[in-house]
Amino acid sequence: MAEKIRDREHHERLFKASMSPARREIVSAIGIHGKTLEELRKELNLSDFQLKFNLDWLIKEGFVKEESGKLKLTEDGIELLEAG
Repeated sequence: MAEKIRDREHHERLFKASMSPARREIVSAIGIHGKTLEELRKELNLSDFQLKFNLDWLIKEGFVKEESGKLKLTEDGIELLEAG
């Protein structure tokens, strides 16, 4: 039963992430190889607020992580990227 709850929560998080064009755009821009925050700022047509708000959400929900100064996708982030 606990696995079904986790699956449901997982799918709800994926759905919430996929419903935001800005979040999909961020995940797509980060891609498999990762990007720095500065690279994302230059590449995306988002305000600083939009970028920070959505990136913070993606990190909090476990789709993106920061590693050695680069933003990288987690397994969930890659799943979201592939679903898009």
